[in-house]
Amino acid sequence: MELPINHKDLKTIVNALALGGDTRLYFLLKNVIDDARLQETTREMDIHHLADEVKVFSESDEYQCLHNDCDI
Repeated sequence: MELPINHKDLKTIVNALALGGDTRLYFLLKNVIDDARLQETTREMDIHHLADEVKVFSESDEYQCLHNDCDI
């Protein structure tokens, strides 16, 4: 949803509505804040960029121990 206010202003409005006001409007705006927070958290937790860095070996692979610390 496009709003003509920034997230800081939106949080201020939601906090004011929490003290008293239109309950429906409070929950609608609170959901906007929660959705934005969820998208930000999901973006931070995105691990697809690590796919090139992670190597998975199985017991049948030719895996050579480094420093004599084999875990398989």
